[in-house]
Amino acid sequence: MPNFSLGTDGANLIKKYEGFSLKFYGDPKGYPTVGWGHLITDTKTYTKNTTGNPNDSLLSQAQANDLSTSLKLDYTSPISQSKADSFFTSDTAKAVKAVNDLKLPTGCQFTQSQFDALVSLTFNAGSKVLESSDVVAMLANTLIFSGSLTTAQSDTCSKLVSKAFSYDKNLKPRRNEEATLFCKDMKYTHKYPVYTL
Repeated sequence: MPNFSLGTDGANLIKKYEGFSLKFYGDPKGYPTVGWGHLITDTKTYTKNTTGNPNDSLLSQAQANDLSTSLKLDYTSPISQSKADSFFTSDTAKAVKAVNDLKLPTGCQFTQSQFDALVSLTFNAGSKVLESSDVVAMLANTLIFSGSLTTAQSDTCSKLVSKAFSYDKNLKPRRNEEATLFCKDMKYTHKYPVYTL
């Protein structure tokens, strides 16, 4: 199976839901973060972000400088746009590798949209999500990769996708958008919103 790179649709989806800030901010757990969800460290916590808007949990300049000094970082808040881009590339590379490492049924391969959707899911939830029973079941079914389906087979695929992307009820909009991207240009659609089956 060829190795894929993250496509534009996948990158845009991740960026849309991760939020963005050149200044250090607390993520939903209070961990200091910067750029598009780049975790600085999980050993210190600050104000938890409960709105999804990084500006609501920005670290003060003094906190950011202290954090940079204590961790011996080569940067502090705010970072440059090029540094944010570099973090995004390195952070998504882990998810890209995890999805590329998946073993698909013989003769099957991802479309770019399927790949991008799974990278977004993995970037957000971690690579263990790819081992969940619903994701494994979806990827084991060769119909998911087929260009020719009966109406019943199409419905089966739609259900498999909905279940596979039903991960973290707090993130339904993101999961639904990922599932829709996964189905793009296929003979099945994302007609069952996540958590409805």
